Amino acid sequence: MAAEPRPAAGDGTVQTERSVLVGVCGGIAIYKSVELVRSLVTEGFTPTVLLTEAAERFVTPLTFAAVSKSAVLQDETAWQASGGWFQHIEAARGAQVLCVAPATANTLAKMAAGMADNLLTAVYLAFRGRVVIAPSMNWAMYEHPATQDNLRRLAERGADVLDTGSGDLACGEEGSGRMADPQTILSAIRRAFNQSAAGPLTGRKVIVTAGGTREPVDAVRYVGNRSSGRMGRALADEAHLRGADVVLVTTVDRGETAYRTVSVESAADMAAAVHAETATADVLVMAAAVADFTPGTRVEGKIERGETETLGLQLVRTQDILLASARPGLLRVGFAAEAGPRLDRARAKYEQKGVDLLVFNDILASGVGIGSLENEITIISPEGDVHIPRTSKAVCARAVMTEVERMLASH
Repeated sequence: MAAEPRPAAGDGTVQTERSVLVGVCGGIAIYKSVELVRSLVTEGFTPTVLLTEAAERFVTPLTFAAVSKSAVLQDETAWQASGGWFQHIEAARGAQVLCVAPATANTLAKMAAGMADNLLTAVYLAFRGRVVIAPSMNWAMYEHPATQDNLRRLAERGADVLDTGSGDLACGEEGSGRMADPQTILSAIRRAFNQSAAGPLTGRKVIVTAGGTREPVDAVRYVGNRSSGRMGRALADEAHLRGADVVLVTTVDRGETAYRTVSVESAADMAAAVHAETATADVLVMAAAVADFTPGTRVEGKIERGETETLGLQLVRTQDILLASARPGLLRVGFAAEAGPRLDRARAKYEQKGVDLLVFNDILASGVGIGSLENEITIISPEGDVHIPRTSKAVCARAVMTEVERMLASH
């Protein structure tokens, strides 16, 4: 259910700020919650922390008050001292998103059963906005049928239940149950706000490619390029935040994502993945730096240095993935990385490939493009060019996705 502006308690005013309730339960992953709250403030949100009694045994309310720059709501001061009157209603009225992180097995069970024996669970029952849940617990507790059933029930009621990570756990065991990292949770919260006002990307399947392909020479060596995959990842993040069902086909592992990723290595791998995923997609964004040529043959094992004075490679052209992906109903976005301010070449590629949008950038420009944190782009479309001066790749991604939304809305 989409979050709507609600009257604040008593004065009838409408809440317009980006208010987030952050429910914090007692678990070792609570240290990530401190970072999450700090990031929310940095991103321009107004977080209010709800601490369970168990959470206070791990981190004091003062810590959360300091990073959130606002008062912390606790069972003892905001719930029990008032006899439970109205505090949960007032808190629920004043926010657009409720995020529970970490969400322990105990609290998940209470939420699923509709219990309201503390401030956090009472707020959950009174809340009518979007809910984000980041579970955290031991692997055996997480995989228990009771916990999995509770998570399913909460998801069926509309909560965005984030996946847990796998690895070493605080108990010394290994398995699933690690809470999602703060940036993944932050992305889910941003997505929840965006879904409140559904746009053209809501419910659309968007495929984004990222990174430079590696074309194998032998079992050790490859022919590649300097692409970091940052632009593609920024585009996938932005599409996800706008409500799209995102699949990132990537050669670069950059940790957890809030959407599905498909790992590939060579141009052939990427072509196969794109072909499979675009069969049911609405949008394809080809941000990857796909090799134009690949070794014609691959040596099994390793080429030994002492066995030859010279090494020759015969390279053959790879498939043009963007061109091959053309089909009715698929909006295609291409990228043209040119050596120099060759906007004329980019426009020629735009016509040749028959894409809906083409993003041009000059790889020789200082401080932008391949391997850099920033970019400077020109988006070529049927309505004309849109130039984005040097800025972060995240801002460039917003501009590209805005153009994608505009084209989807006009069709």
